[in-house]
Amino acid sequence: MGSHISTRPVEPERSRLSWSVFLATALAAIGVLRLFSDFLTDIDPTWVSVLGDSPLRLLARTTDGSPLGNLNVQYFKVLAVPCGLAVIFLVNAGLTGGIAAAERRWASPRFRLACILALAAVCAFCEIEKATHLLGLPTGLVEGERSWLNHVVHTVGAVLSFPLSSQFRYRGMISQRKLGALGAESPHSASLRESTVPAKFYR
Repeated sequence: MGSHISTRPVEPERSRLSWSVFLATALAAIGVLRLFSDFLTDIDPTWVSVLGDSPLRLLARTTDGSPLGNLNVQYFKVLAVPCGLAVIFLVNAGLTGGIAAAERRWASPRFRLACILALAAVCAFCEIEKATHLLGLPTGLVEGERSWLNHVVHTVGAVLSFPLSSQFRYRGMISQRKLGALGAESPHSASLRESTVPAKFYR
């Protein structure tokens, strides 16, 4: 008796939430907390005393004079652009068109690069304002900060953000193992694959 080959369409494995969504959420939370603490520091630089020796102290743009505190003040901002990018990534998922449209937007290197450049420009403006008070905003450099080094650190963060952006995905890649199990795709399987797997890969 010859072997029987089933003609029933083979369904693809369901996609799972990508691990990068959790990474983006963590970065976004860190960025928002740091931004909020920066506002408090500009209003009252002594507010950090309420944190005592808690690890949360590292979320504040202040230093206690220790090497770790000085590193925090000067170099924590390398995360500014990556954290901002994580916020944009999450917000992008809520824009019109649903997840499919969000994936298409994020798959575009130009879209991601435009977001990174916009964030870098905002960071540069903030650093210029802190050093010059050009607009008279209630902000300024704190002990341990050097203006020119702030720009360098932000630039490094922006450069690192581009390869990071290509790792951000809303859904895990759908396995095609089952679709290829019969050796050749049926027209139904081919159309199903094209509708579930993004045609444009992240670069």
